[in-house]
Parts: sequence; structure tokens; C-alpha cells
Amino acid sequence: MSVAQVDQKTVCKHCGDRCPETPITDGVHPFCCEGCKAVHHLLSDSGLGTYYDIEQTPGISMRKSTSNKKFDYLDDEDVTRQLIEFNDGKIAKVSFTTPQIHCSSCIWLLENLHRLNDAILGSEVFFGRKEVTISFDPQRIKLSEVAALLAKIGYDPDLTLGKLDKSSEKEKNPNTSLYLKIGIAGFSFGNIMLFSIPEYLSGAEGVDQQFIHLFGWLNVALALPVFLYSSTDFFRPALLGIRQRMWNMDIAISLGIIAMFGRSVYEIALGYGVGYMDSFAMLVFLLLVGRLFQKKTFETLSFDRDYRSYFPLHVIKLVKGEEIPVTATRLEVGDKIMIRNGELVPADSILNASEAHIDYSFVTGESEPVKVNEGTLVYAGGRLNGPAVTFSVSKPVSRSYLTRLWNHESFRKDSRETLRDISQRFSRYFSPAVLTIAFLSAIFWFPSSPATAVNAFTAVLIIACPCALALSAPFTLGWSTTILGRNRYYLKNADVTERLASADTIVFDKTGTLTESERAEVKFTGDSLNEDERFAIASAIHNSTHPLSRKIWNSLADQYQYTADISDYQEIPGKGLSCTAKGIEVKAGSAAWVGADAGDLPENNPERSQVWISLNGVPRGYFEIRSAFRSGLSGLFEGIRDSMQLHLISGDSDREQNRLVPFFGSDADLRFRQSPEDKLKFIEKLKKEGKNVMMLGDGLNDAGALRESHVGISISENTGSFTPASDVIMEASGLSKLDKVIRFSKKSM
Repeated sequence: MSVAQVDQKTVCKHCGDRCPETPITDGVHPFCCEGCKAVHHLLSDSGLGTYYDIEQTPGISMRKSTSNKKFDYLDDEDVTRQLIEFNDGKIAKVSFTTPQIHCSSCIWLLENLHRLNDAILGSEVFFGRKEVTISFDPQRIKLSEVAALLAKIGYDPDLTLGKLDKSSEKEKNPNTSLYLKIGIAGFSFGNIMLFSIPEYLSGAEGVDQQFIHLFGWLNVALALPVFLYSSTDFFRPALLGIRQRMWNMDIAISLGIIAMFGRSVYEIALGYGVGYMDSFAMLVFLLLVGRLFQKKTFETLSFDRDYRSYFPLHVIKLVKGEEIPVTATRLEVGDKIMIRNGELVPADSILNASEAHIDYSFVTGESEPVKVNEGTLVYAGGRLNGPAVTFSVSKPVSRSYLTRLWNHESFRKDSRETLRDISQRFSRYFSPAVLTIAFLSAIFWFPSSPATAVNAFTAVLIIACPCALALSAPFTLGWSTTILGRNRYYLKNADVTERLASADTIVFDKTGTLTESERAEVKFTGDSLNEDERFAIASAIHNSTHPLSRKIWNSLADQYQYTADISDYQEIPGKGLSCTAKGIEVKAGSAAWVGADAGDLPENNPERSQVWISLNGVPRGYFEIRSAFRSGLSGLFEGIRDSMQLHLISGDSDREQNRLVPFFGSDADLRFRQSPEDKLKFIEKLKKEGKNVMMLGDGLNDAGALRESHVGISISENTGSFTPASDVIMEASGLSKLDKVIRFSKKSM
């Protein structure tokens, strides 16, 4: 038997650990313990043998057996309530921290848990946080059994009772190891500089060669920890890339580090000089500082790191009967909030009304509303379908959870190539090219001068170290996202910057986007209304988040300090709303929606929008609204008109076309009376023409168009009705800066 065969048989097939002298086998593969053997059979029997094709011996050592009863405490009602993020009886969601996640095989396995147990509906791994989010059927599998399944395959959930109490949790610094490596590299770098003084003074009186040689070996001793420990952050990914036959940027960096260290040891050992240990230690130190800076950048901009930071989602808080708009992250347990039709519930809350219908598509991807009764816990991310109701907040708002909803797979766009993808692809060719040039240089010079050959070989590897290339993309994209966030443009992820820069066509919605939701002149024209009828109209309008509805309500709010209870509420995007208030059937919206005849239509007023009203099926008149455009629009359109193709697509009539032409230009494509489907088809048409489309809308009637566009920007103005299909949430006050944002994105790229 060959040595290679002995080694192969004494390495565990599952985890790669050394097997005992008499390994445990299944007749084909050796294992270090019965646990690894059991997991291997479990994966093979479930059709997950591909796990071992992605990377050899990727598993976690299973020597520590896990008792099936270890996780029974998770089924306690109080513990379950703290861990479960969502549960509607059919789908439950939970997130577990699993520190054992270490490679692509782990991600692949954990995202295929449904093949191990069909009660698992889906799973998603967040590699940076070592976290897996699992969706499961709570009627078929208990939370304890989900945790036990993870433990069974080697990914023990990191759960302690202390972690269930977030107030007492002391989070470990995930960068501790990196700080230690930076400290060692910095200490060595500083001292190597001091020990190199004899070399700097070479030739001066009183400095002999033996003294220089001694300090050269002291420099080697100081550099060894840097090479063997501090540099491992580059060596490990490089080795993994080689094993998986994928050339990455760390391979080129590792070659430069090895060449510089090896060349220095070579010179010191042969007495040619003291090498470049100071430069070597400095390079590793600066690379590690750069990596820390990169991590800090992403931690700063990441929505998953600090839920207390500003998230542009507002909610109406009720204080002594008064409605006060507040940022959702300022809500506290016990606060009473009012949610209107189409708005998100920003935190787990208890329903105070007799009943409500909640759309959990934000959480599950399924848009079928769920009926809930008074006292029921409604989970964050539920969208209200129906009349406005009040809730009592039962958990603080977690910004990381809101962002996870925003990034739900149901709303993801097709993946597109980004700068990081380009740099990663470039590295596949860069590292082999550098090696080829280095070897060719050495071969060319070796016959005439071996010393020159060594110089040429190491010089190519050192000079070609792609340090700047490795860090430029994450630094640029990270900082651009942070800067845009400070200017109230909140990007879903850093890659959106690249799409902002590539946009060549902008499509604007009008109502709520170019016009303000709060400022307007409102006038009712039609039959006279009695007090009950006016009160019924106000109560109906109060439940809508549409910009025109908000303008009408603002004109009526001073007259009514409270509103009537309503029933049978319905709101159809692009048409209008209907409900029953104080026994009166109210409809508000377009003329066609309320059934107004052609003879009822007023003369065209080019400066006003109209919201028609019918009571008990009889059209009674309309609210005429003169919209106020947002400030700064003239400067905005001057800044983008020459460089971008502009379009307007609105569900309103063309009454304000004459006011819009000066902004867009006389030859611009202005489309009115467009349904949500029309908007979607228009975006699809532009994309087929090869346009990179940026769409701006208020998130109410524009969800399909925002999702279809290359960049969807949802305007937020004291509302929680933005769409998860958007890539950017922009505070309405920042619209006038859009031209500067586009230029900034282009310069970043």
C-alpha cells in the first residue's frame, strides 16, 4: 500500500480530521467518529452528496454528540415568542447564529435543509454574520427539532439564555482576531525599522558587516509571526481558491507576500544584504488595516448592524388622541400607533381593533391577506389591507429585520455584473498572468545571471501585488453608499451605486413624486353636503395613503378631531377607494370609478387634479386640487435634461401638462391616465430598446414599474407605504439633489 493510500484512508471523509489507527468505515470511506459517519449517510441518503464535490472534507467534526433533548427548552412558549420572527400558523421564520459556517459547502448545505426534512420550507445563509434564516411549517416540525437538525449535521445553533435577553447580551467583537494580527504586524514593522538602522548607516564609520548581519537575523525573527500568523487572512482564501480551481485576488497578494519574505530570507542567509523585511511587515500591516477599514465601512453602511440608526420609515403615533408622525425606530414597547391602508406594521404589535386583514407578502412572498382579530400579535412587515386601525407595540423595532424584509427574494431583481464581480473575474486572469511573466523573466535571465533571474522573478511578484485593486471596489462602493445615506438616499446595497451610474433614462411618476403630499389648494365642487355626509367622506379619505387623499384630509383635518368607524374598505391602485361610514356608501377616485357620466364632467382645468365623490352610488361632485410642486425642480431638470432621456408617466389626467412641459422640455414623452400595468409595460418597452431605466415613484401604484426598472427609487414622505421592490428609499426633500447623486455615482465608478 502506498503512502498516498495510507494518508487517504486515515483522513475522515466528512470533516478531514485524522482518523484513529483503526478508522471507522462504512466499507468505502473512513471516518474519525460515528457522528461523522452518521452525517455522511444522512446527506447521501437525502441526495446531498454534492456537498463533498464543492470542497473536499468540508464538514464539521462530530465527536461531540448532541442529545435530542438538548433543545427541548426552545418549545417553551416564552422562549419561542422571543426567537420566532414570524408565525402565521402556516409559515414560521427563525434565525440562528451558527459559528461553524466556514466555506461555500456550508452555505450550499444549509440552503438545502428542505431536502433533509420537507417540513423545512426554505433557508438562507448570511455568511458575514454566520447566520441562517429558516422558514418551516410549525404544524409539522417544532422549533426544537429545527435546532436539533442543524446540530445533527454539525451546525450547532449558538443559543444561550443570556442571548435571549437582548438587554443583557454583550456582543463579542467579531474583529478581535484581525486587531491582534494588525497589532503583531504593527509591532514587528516598527521594531524592524529600528533594527534596520545599521543597514541605513552602512558604510558609516564604526558600523561593521557582522553588526548588520546580526540585526538582519533579528529582523527575520520579528517578521516570522507576521508571515506565519498575520498573513493567514490572505493565505487561507488563496489556498481555498486554488483547491476549488478559482483564481482570486488573494492568490496574487499571497504571492507578493511570499516573494518579499522569501527574497529577504534568501539575502540575509547568503549575506547579500538585510532584505526587505521592513517593507514586508509594512505591506502586511497596511493591507490588514485596509481590510479592517473595509469591514468598518460595511458595518457602518450595513442596515443589519445597528437598528437604532435612521431608517426612512415613518408611522403615526397616537399621543393623547393626537396623530404625530415619528420615525419607526423611535417607537417603544407600549406605544399606540395607527396604520392606514397599504402601510407596513413596523414592529411586532397587538391589534386593538375588532379585526383587520394583513398582507404578509413582505415576509412570505405570498400576497393573500390573513384575517386577524383583536388581541392578535401582528408581525413586523405585515401590510394593512383595509381601514385604518390601531396597534400597541409589543417589541422594539429591529431595523435589521425591516431590511431583511426589504431584501426578500420575492422582490430581488435579476443579478447584474458589478464592479466587484469585474475585479473578481479580472483576478482569474491576473494571477496566472503574473506567475507566467515572473517565470518567463526568470528563465530569460537565468543563463546569463542567476542573481538577476531571482531579482526579476521576485520583483514581478512584489510589484504586481494588486493591493489597490483588491480594496478599491469595496472602499468606493462602501463609502459612496454611506455618503448617499447621509444625504437621505438609502440604498438597498452597495451595488446600487453602479446601477445609478449606468442609468441613461429617468421615468418620473407625478403625484407624490414631483408634487408634495402636504401642500395643496383643495376646493369641493358639486352638490351641497350635509354634516353627516362630509363626516363620512372625511372618515373614508383618512384611511388612504394616496397623496391626493392626504391633501384632501389635510384640508379637512381641522374640522374633525376624530373619524367614524368604517367597514367594507377597499382601495384599488389607479382607480380609487370605497367603504361604508356612518351608514353611507362612499366612493372616492376617478370619474369612471364613481360612475360619473360624461355630462357631469367639468370643463378642463389645466392646473388642477380631481378626486370624484359618490355617496350611496350617486356622484355628488369632486375635490379640485391644485398641486404644489416640490422646491428645486427647475434646477434638477436643468442638471439632467441634456444628459438623460426624460419621461413622465402618471395615473392622473393631463390637466397639469402645461405646468410640466417647462421642466421636461417640449419634446419629452409625457404620458397620463396610466394604470399600474401601463407603467410596467412602458418600463419593459424602454428596457427592450436597450435603455438603463431609473424609475421614481411614491411606491403606491408603481411597485411593478419600480421592480422592473434597473434602479427603482421610492419617495418617502412621512409614510410607511414604500414598496419593497425599490432599490433606494429617498426622503422627498432630497429629490432636488438627484442630479448631484447621479454625477457622484458616475465619479465613484
